[in-house]
Amino acid sequence: MWPDNKLNDLLSIEVPIIQAPMAGFATVELAAGVSEAGGLGSLGLSGASPDDMRSEVRRFRALVKKPINMNFFCHKDTPFDTARHSAWHEKLAPYRQELGLNSDAMPPPVRRPPFGPESCAAVEEIRPEVVSFHFGLPDAALIARVKAVGCKVLCSATTVSEARHLEALGADAIIAQGSRRVATGACS
Repeated sequence: MWPDNKLNDLLSIEVPIIQAPMAGFATVELAAGVSEAGGLGSLGLSGASPDDMRSEVRRFRALVKKPINMNFFCHKDTPFDTARHSAWHEKLAPYRQELGLNSDAMPPPVRRPPFGPESCAAVEEIRPEVVSFHFGLPDAALIARVKAVGCKVLCSATTVSEARHLEALGADAIIAQGSRRVATGACS
């Protein structure tokens, strides 16, 4: 038995473990395994289409009947800067050469648009137990829509002031993320 069950109760989980969503890397099977073990499985869905979101959650629900976390990015979207991308690629060339990697092939940019009305509509339809955000929270109207369908909202913060700001915007829980020096004192 855990000494403090506030997080477990909030998220309807048995153990206070939240799997990192890892957009593009974590699988439905990993999320289902974490949830089956009593934690909160997470799907990193930034950049996913509504159809892909529905499909991933359906696959999860077929494996386990436990809470799920749908995770999204809330960064400020900026246009892709080809010159900057090329400069980084060139700067890293000696390291790729040293490791025997193909230094001529420049990887394509990975675009992960921030959470917006289209993603929010999918969340309203799917109704996951938890929705989490990294790099801020969406505007208040979108948060209100997410909460109106019964979702708990989690958000990561890298500083104490950012955590206070996220709490004021309506996050149900804050994920402290950062170095020990930054995170010290962030949790009370």
